Amino acid sequence: MKVQPLKLGEVSVKNNVFLAPMAGYTDYSIRKLQLNMGIGLAFTELVSAKGLYYGGEGSKELLYSDGDEQNTAVQIFGSDPYFMRWACESEYLKPFKIVDINMGCPVPKVFKNGEGSALLTDIKKAESIVKECVKSGKVITVKIRTGQVQGDDVASDFALMAENSGAKLITIHGRVREAYYSGEPDFNAIYKAKTKVKIPVIANGGIFTEQDAEIMMDRTGADGVMLARGAIADPFLSAKLTNTNTDVSLKTYIIEHLTLMKDRLGDVKTAMEFKKFVPYYFKGKTGFKDIKLKIYGATATDEIIRIISESL
Repeated sequence: MKVQPLKLGEVSVKNNVFLAPMAGYTDYSIRKLQLNMGIGLAFTELVSAKGLYYGGEGSKELLYSDGDEQNTAVQIFGSDPYFMRWACESEYLKPFKIVDINMGCPVPKVFKNGEGSALLTDIKKAESIVKECVKSGKVITVKIRTGQVQGDDVASDFALMAENSGAKLITIHGRVREAYYSGEPDFNAIYKAKTKVKIPVIANGGIFTEQDAEIMMDRTGADGVMLARGAIADPFLSAKLTNTNTDVSLKTYIIEHLTLMKDRLGDVKTAMEFKKFVPYYFKGKTGFKDIKLKIYGATATDEIIRIISESL
């Protein structure tokens, strides 16, 4: 795929390969590692606007970084324009130039509150949220899905709404809400949306290989791609796509991941939290089942590092 910088209003992004906001996965450690692998823009996990308003520690924790937000955007979610704008203007988001609005999260606890992908059924409310957030002065971007159920396609209407409301970029996950993260992306829905707007359109969904990225770009005409689970399953996919030179081995990458986590979360919590990455990192590797069992049984980070050092 053609790698090139993007202009989002007054903010320049170094390239068009993005890292998706993934709850439970794209914390500070993964963002830092993937930025080193060439990612042009990394997104935080989705953060509740109301959670920030009411001072929720969990919401604030998701914003942690080492002070380098130049290539990081924050994603927020909510259904009330007031709280969404408040979050954009708050001290919590002051370090971030780019704020992404989540209109695609499919999980029930978000959807049932009228947030995330639920907004795809109410374009007027979605429009009011975008317009209020734009008033904050931040560069506003929007992430959507193609609809609620198979056969839906609201991507074009929402892309045009986002552009007319002042958003500088829209990302389209090429699946409907009921599909969650499975099935082939709806390339045509993304293509139609791309032809409706002048702002950049980023395509998301089902990109696990360089070939997947090429197909996505060819069939949608998108301005770039957003990697999600593919960047976890293959930590070097972003480097391949962006032609970033790296001599880091998988072993070194994983140990650095553990070290960054431990510095923030402490020993025991890191050992617990890391286990969700194991199926991604080790699937297909020789002795996968034995490695998995050993790591799942570990209670300390150093023990996991020892297992990895001996296994890779």
